[in-house]
Amino acid sequence: MDSNNGNCRGTGIERCKCKPIKATQKTYLRNNYNYVIRAKVKEVKTKCHDVTAVVEVKEILKSSLVNIPRDTVNLYTNSGCLCPPLNTNEEYIIMGYEDEERSRLLLVEGSIAEKWKDRLGKKVKRWDQKLRHSGKSKNEPGQSDSAQKSGKNNNPRQTRN
Repeated sequence: MDSNNGNCRGTGIERCKCKPIKATQKTYLRNNYNYVIRAKVKEVKTKCHDVTAVVEVKEILKSSLVNIPRDTVNLYTNSGCLCPPLNTNEEYIIMGYEDEERSRLLLVEGSIAEKWKDRLGKKVKRWDQKLRHSGKSKNEPGQSDSAQKSGKNNNPRQTRN
């Protein structure tokens, strides 16, 4: 930080390259997000190398340990880049992780932010039911642990062509 004028040197935000991640069932099940919200972006704040997105939570599709109010909340990054990128006044479905120690919602690499569509919200609710159901059935007989981890289905009647 330049102590003379309070500005940061070399914030590097213009060099951010975010690899977009599509919201698919495979990605959702693999990444096991802590929270999924529908939110409208109010503001994106940049202070030195810290970027914070201020969003208004419209709907909570999934939450874990951090309490998510249906109000204005901050989404914190762990770098000087806002990945995935968010535009002010746009409504998104956001899937991300939590910092339990600080009770923060994180928007980090691997998080998903796509423009909100009702259809996508319904899909995510279905995926979450599937995720919860598969978590309960892990100890059921019939499938080996290795088959569950690899995602392969050993039941020939349920294979898809």
